[in-house]
Amino acid sequence: MKFIIYGLLTVFLFLTVSYSVFAQEEDPYSDYAHMWEDSKKKKKKKKKKKKDTVQEIQSIDSLRLPSDSVKIQNIDSLDTPSDSIQSESNIAEESMTPEDNIVEVSEELPENEEEIKEETVDTDPEEYIAEEETAQDAPEDGKEEVEEPVKPKEKREMAPIPPDFRSGMASSDESTVNAGVTYTQIAGKHYVGMTIQPELKFWKIGLGLNIPILYGLDDQSFRTEIFEGGVGPARVITYLRYGAQKQDPVYVKVGQLDGTMIGFGGLINNYTNSTSFEKRKLGVHYDLNFRGMIGIEGMYSDFDPSSKNLLATRPYIRPLSFLPVPIIRTLEFGATFVSDEDQTEIAISDSTSTTYNYTPGGVGGFGLDGGITLLNVPFIQIDAFYTWSKLSLLEGGLQTSLDTLSVSGETLADGYEDGKGSSYGVNFRFNFIADVFNTDVRIERLSFTEHYVPQFFNTNYELNKDARIWSSTNAVAQSGIYGSITGQVLQTLRIGGNLLIPDEISAEAPAQVQVHANIDRLADKFSLNALYFKGDLATLSDAFSLDERSVAKVRFIYHMNKFLGVGLDYYWAFAPTGDGGIEATKYVSPYFGLSVQF
Repeated sequence: MKFIIYGLLTVFLFLTVSYSVFAQEEDPYSDYAHMWEDSKKKKKKKKKKKKDTVQEIQSIDSLRLPSDSVKIQNIDSLDTPSDSIQSESNIAEESMTPEDNIVEVSEELPENEEEIKEETVDTDPEEYIAEEETAQDAPEDGKEEVEEPVKPKEKREMAPIPPDFRSGMASSDESTVNAGVTYTQIAGKHYVGMTIQPELKFWKIGLGLNIPILYGLDDQSFRTEIFEGGVGPARVITYLRYGAQKQDPVYVKVGQLDGTMIGFGGLINNYTNSTSFEKRKLGVHYDLNFRGMIGIEGMYSDFDPSSKNLLATRPYIRPLSFLPVPIIRTLEFGATFVSDEDQTEIAISDSTSTTYNYTPGGVGGFGLDGGITLLNVPFIQIDAFYTWSKLSLLEGGLQTSLDTLSVSGETLADGYEDGKGSSYGVNFRFNFIADVFNTDVRIERLSFTEHYVPQFFNTNYELNKDARIWSSTNAVAQSGIYGSITGQVLQTLRIGGNLLIPDEISAEAPAQVQVHANIDRLADKFSLNALYFKGDLATLSDAFSLDERSVAKVRFIYHMNKFLGVGLDYYWAFAPTGDGGIEATKYVSPYFGLSVQF
């Protein structure tokens, strides 16, 4: 009977301990349980599993203690050991299978269980469950189930406003130095000497100089006229530039201004401040903007301290630049103010000088414009714009001249009022094969009233201001087209031109033409920088004949090797005459010497 009781107790203890041990083993497929578990019941199962784990650990502890006590009680209950009992126990031990030795493992469990109790059971079950939830609720398959504190949103910086056609095409970043001996003839006198023409470019800074050192063969002295009057020695500065217009927040260029445009060109377009080689001017062109939203651009034609010269200012705003929408954020509005009170003394001989007649009281204009980038993708950019402007030329000398005509009975048939004009146009910029070939095409429709001349302040304005202002008194109401095209290959060869044609060309509605070219070491042999302009064209038949309405500048270099070159500077320039007019003069200067690019 005792044998049966001991056997039943042993089997019961074996089954209990075995279940508790094997229940703690990890399921080898538990890592893939998420593939068949119901996601909606996932959290509930986890919590239940954690509670079962605690209960199992507690059950181990509770089951172990009674088993020990039962053994002790049974042993103590025996009065004296007997052979029968020993024999029965020996038989029981011999009858146990190897698997029954697991009972011995249960005797060793207390050590491991003590560690478990120290880490888990001694801890409050609720705290244990919370810790297990934190550990087991880790993200599976990259999906976060635990809510993290919301981080403050990082401030997103808006993309900069893309540059438009007014920024011009990118040019070469190479620096060059040209210097050589030369011979030239000016005003019938012969000179020998040398010219130094460095052009240095670094980062956003560019510097160009043109320093002529000429010795007169006739009067045996150095020529100094170029350094007299106006800005004096500063005329050697071709340009000093920082930044790029419409690309950098700060753009400033000091020196000779060629092809300058303010706003979208309603009043000032293709303006050149230097039409004389001898009396080159030093002006400034700038464009400053704050985060692409608000800005101001403008120019001052000549820093000659003796007079107030052509001044233009254009504040502008992009009111929707803070929006992420690519098109409307480029919308720009601007207002242009222009004034010229030029009374610079123009020397016509060693003892006499003259000034302009129609600018003492100031002439000027006012304009409004707007533009937008309709499309900007890697291979094409399309910009649209509109301008409206008014000329106010009745101040000072022009009013006096009109009053004089009234006294003599030669008044204008329709009187004189401020002229007004408007235009709208589109510019297409094509970029082919990763900027290997670029093309700008601009088409603009013009419409203007009497006494208005489109793009009034251009190269023609500096040729003879009095003639340009007087031409507005005879200007008739008209419409026309302005078009321009420029092509560039590998930032090495750039050729283009523009043409303004009224619907009916006449002396009262003249046309104008301009051609320009820039070639930088083509085939490592040729460099060319050329500009030609002619205005007041009553017919296109004489568009390319040189006279008092023309401006031509050419600098040509043939590179013999990497260090030597043969070049020619040619200017079709202008000089005042004794009767207050202007006559065209030629300046030709061949040279041989250093030509280095680095």
